[in-house]
Amino acid sequence: MWKSRQARAAKNNAAEGASYFWWYEFFDPVAIVAAKPSEFLGSQDFAVVAIEFDKQGFVTTKHSHKGLLRGRLNESLNITLSAGEEPNARLYKLGKWFTGLGDVSIHWAPGLCSVGQQPDAAQVRSDTYLYGRLFKATEFSTTFGCREWAYQLYDDERPYIDVTSYVPKGKTFEHGSYIREFIGWARFGDKKPVIGKHEDAWYCLYDCPGGERPGKIADIQAWAVRNGWAAPRPPTKAPAFPDPPAKPGTYPK
Repeated sequence: MWKSRQARAAKNNAAEGASYFWWYEFFDPVAIVAAKPSEFLGSQDFAVVAIEFDKQGFVTTKHSHKGLLRGRLNESLNITLSAGEEPNARLYKLGKWFTGLGDVSIHWAPGLCSVGQQPDAAQVRSDTYLYGRLFKATEFSTTFGCREWAYQLYDDERPYIDVTSYVPKGKTFEHGSYIREFIGWARFGDKKPVIGKHEDAWYCLYDCPGGERPGKIADIQAWAVRNGWAAPRPPTKAPAFPDPPAKPGTYPK
């Protein structure tokens, strides 16, 4: 899927007069994490793509774009990747800088959210909006989002970020725990392993402890003990932090 996305991006970027660009063309995964193939999906390998920036916003990760790439925050609170420094440079919208919902969100905001996870006037009336009252998780859902990421990132006592989408078991997806597409972020100085449970196995995807390569975790209990941590436990609800007045969940320690 990543190779297909790169190919489509290259085609779109080559279109004459394009006012925006697709960043996928210019970055290769920092890791490909192999998972057990699925009868329904075939290959389930995970492409881990990471982009690092310096404090001026310039991309420091190796890429194939011929010029500079720079991250920007615009007046609409969009986080964009810009193809250069000029004001009219082509750009791609990576997500929205969500500043929260006041006191109820102090533990999970601000954060970088996709468009579909923003509580705007259109989204709150949609049953696809992850944090809304109309959302009902199914076996096909992604229940891990920007609030769950930010909550775990901000919790100084939590040593890792669990990106698992915990969903109802169904006929197609019968395990109830899956790694599905997500976007994360970190501040300068943050370094937490990114882990997730896919079907019956745990995987470390990024910033693995002790310099370990991303890959399958043979025994999550032993892995946690070896690093002096408690083993991960599912959140008390998924998604964990819906819009009020719904009661929030938490990630047990």
